[in-house]
Amino acid sequence: MSDTTSADAAGPAPRRRRTRRWVALGVAVTALLLVWGPWRGVADVRDGTTAVSRQEMAARHGIDVNLVAVTAAGGLIELRMQVTDPDRADLVVNDPAQRPVLVAEDTGETLAMAAPPHHRDELQLGRQYFFLMANAQGALHEGAEVTLVVGDSRLEHLEVQG
Repeated sequence: MSDTTSADAAGPAPRRRRTRRWVALGVAVTALLLVWGPWRGVADVRDGTTAVSRQEMAARHGIDVNLVAVTAAGGLIELRMQVTDPDRADLVVNDPAQRPVLVAEDTGETLAMAAPPHHRDELQLGRQYFFLMANAQGALHEGAEVTLVVGDSRLEHLEVQG
């Protein structure tokens, strides 16, 4: 009976150690993923962009921003712009990497178009176009300042209208 007791005592100890090791490994992996995981947040879209004036934005991307406004009882943001160069503006509308992104200057919250814009026809010089973006969790409000990022350019301190 003494042999059985010592064998039983020796059996569970290595199993407990293995369990503890697996638990410790799991905790370590979880901690690493939380600290360095991809969901830590997307890098600020303003990083690596150049601050430009309205005139420079028009020269680079063919658009002149006329309005950023809260609409639809605060649920949408309207971005209105006039085309100054249809060829350059076409990239802003149709190239996902060039689509306008708004960043709230006070919180850093980012609003982007989730789907392609509804404009399907060829853009016309001097014509105004608008884009609607979901105002996720009321990120923007009347009087807030935003930065518009288009490609490698950013237009800062645009006031959101009501």
